[in-house]
Formats: sequence, C-alpha cells, structure tokens
Amino acid sequence: MSERIYDIDYSKLVGWLTPEDLRKNRLLRFIAVLIAPLVTSYQSFLFYRKAKIYQLTITPQKCYLERLLNDRYDYSLRRIYIDDGQDKPPYYIFEHAEEKPKFIRQRSEAAPAWIFTDGESGAITDDFIVFVPVDVVFEVPEMTSLVKAYKLAGTKFKIQTF
Repeated sequence: MSERIYDIDYSKLVGWLTPEDLRKNRLLRFIAVLIAPLVTSYQSFLFYRKAKIYQLTITPQKCYLERLLNDRYDYSLRRIYIDDGQDKPPYYIFEHAEEKPKFIRQRSEAAPAWIFTDGESGAITDDFIVFVPVDVVFEVPEMTSLVKAYKLAGTKFKIQTF
C-alpha cells in the first residue's frame, strides 16, 4: 500500500468540495475553522501511526535494540552498545600457587563436593549486557522495562555503565 494514502491536505479538500459559486475567502476560512478539530485529530493519528510503525520495526535483534536505546537515550553520539554475556565453565576455588583444588567432604562420602560460586559456574550468566556511558542520563528501571519489552523471551540481561 502506498504511503501517500494518508496524505490529506484539508485546505485543498475544502476548496475542491465547495461549489464554485460559493468559493469566497470568508466562507473558506469559516469552513477551515469548522474542520480544525478534524485536522487536529488527523495530526494526532499521523503521530500515532509513525510511533507504531517505529515500534513494529524494533525486533529482539542486537542491532535493533541498540538503535532503540540510542534513539531514546543517546541520540547524537550513539554510544550505547550491546555485547554478549560471559559464558564461563565452572572454575573450582583453589590457590594458584598450590595448584591443588580445595574441596569439602565428609569421610563417609566417597566423592568430594567442590566449592565454587554461582558467577564462576555460569549459573547466573547474562545472555547480553547493555553498556551505557556514565554521562548518559537514564533511569535503570525505565531502561530495564524498555529492554524487557523488546528482548527475546527467556533471555537475561544486565545494564552496565562504562
């Protein structure tokens, strides 16, 4: 469908639909005053349509999320970027000098229980990290809800300043 379908010039439309013998400046201005609420509603519709088209272009892809965040918070410099989260295999806690892992077990148990943190094991890894410059003014709850609205379901993220 053509984009021009929504282009309506109401001043020209009034002139075209008014009979020729009644086309006087005074009557055309009076009709323009009468249709002013319609023109205001039309402008509101165009603004709403443009906002919804923009919302529909944003997908969970990294480049579109970056575009959304930069358009919202850092329009001129566009320094907000998204990077993949850290994916680490589990590391055991031990002294590097000893090169021996420390473990806790009871004598009755045959297998040792290794000690490691959730961050080291990758249990709390984030799927992606949003990096925001320190000088960008934003509210964390607002940005979090904005990213949650467009991110892929089931993915975790973190907002970090640099």
